[in-house]
Amino acid sequence: MENKKNLKINCAVCDVRNVTEELLNTYGEVAINTACIITSPDAQALLGKYKAKLNCAATATIDGNVGVSTINGPMTIAPGQVMTEEKIYLIVNGPLEILPGSDNVLKNYVGMVLNGPVICPESMVGLLSSFNINGPVRTYPDGSIVLKNTTILDRVFHLRTRQDALYYAASRIVALSPDIDFTKLAEKNVRFVTKRLLVSESLTEAAVPLFDEKADIVILPDGCAYVDDDAELNETLLRRYGGKLYINGDLNITPESAPLLDQVSFLRVNGDLLVSRSLKNRVLAMDLECNDLYVVGGILITDRAQAAINAAMLEDADDGLSAVNCAHVSISADVSPELLREKLVSIIGCASVSCASKEQLDVVALLAKDVTSLSLEGQEDEDDEPENDENVIKINAASYTF
Repeated sequence: MENKKNLKINCAVCDVRNVTEELLNTYGEVAINTACIITSPDAQALLGKYKAKLNCAATATIDGNVGVSTINGPMTIAPGQVMTEEKIYLIVNGPLEILPGSDNVLKNYVGMVLNGPVICPESMVGLLSSFNINGPVRTYPDGSIVLKNTTILDRVFHLRTRQDALYYAASRIVALSPDIDFTKLAEKNVRFVTKRLLVSESLTEAAVPLFDEKADIVILPDGCAYVDDDAELNETLLRRYGGKLYINGDLNITPESAPLLDQVSFLRVNGDLLVSRSLKNRVLAMDLECNDLYVVGGILITDRAQAAINAAMLEDADDGLSAVNCAHVSISADVSPELLREKLVSIIGCASVSCASKEQLDVVALLAKDVTSLSLEGQEDEDDEPENDENVIKINAASYTF
């Protein structure tokens, strides 16, 4: 009996509409792992006959002569967009913006799979009901002017505004500059719609009436600065922004931050606060708010694909060591459980951690937070297949068409 090889396809989009019986008959088994499979009634019947294994998040059944267009990245659908005579099924792996007046263009697509956020006017939501959307749909009032997701107002903003205009910012509007003239904006009958308004105390009374009543209002002290990124508390940060801070991201307070803490009079972190364990008590006594506070070591290993922790690294870490947001962390065999208890402070937000011994694993399990997998080195998931299986033809691609 002929020994047929198996076929395994891993891809984001797989078009099986042209699959044939002759092709399927050449393989023992066919397995398709994909985010979206493009199929037809005939192809479905054929794949069922040969018991193909399909693992997919979305299925698009298309009959007839329809082209498939895949966009990997952001896309905009705008009025007057030129369409081909061929019918198109659209797949967007990224954000999609649908501009006002695009109703007729939208109707030209026979279907869509949207893997990402969609933003459009409120009146166009009904046109999306037949599409497969794997992401949030953000709408804004018809007729409004769309600003950046985070918009920072300044003293010249009123010079560019239109009479009776409605402005929309998806995430937040920041109004902390003392010379923003909300009185002149009110005279122009300008209005704002956004999820959150960050406003300085002295501007609150003039600003709030111009905003949608659903907006979350955050009042900050005069002189507070907005930092739109992850940051570390150091001299550069304080020199640029001062001692009143709103951090839209994570903030890392290291042992080197110790002499600077007294210069910080106000601190709000719209993210995680990573605090070196030697400074924990001082930081907790400050005027601060954050999403989550994590105590970490003086040595911080962050954002690595692979991070190996050995005995020498731990011995040199006077204030301990932590690993944060790494894909995989491994503990070397030369690390004793006693050294691990003394110097490893935490492992946070890492996908997987492997240890050389059961004793190490017991210690790490107590220190790990938001870690998906803890295992002994060399352990393999029983469901995993060998990397080099001569009986399997494996195809890895962004998209694949039979």
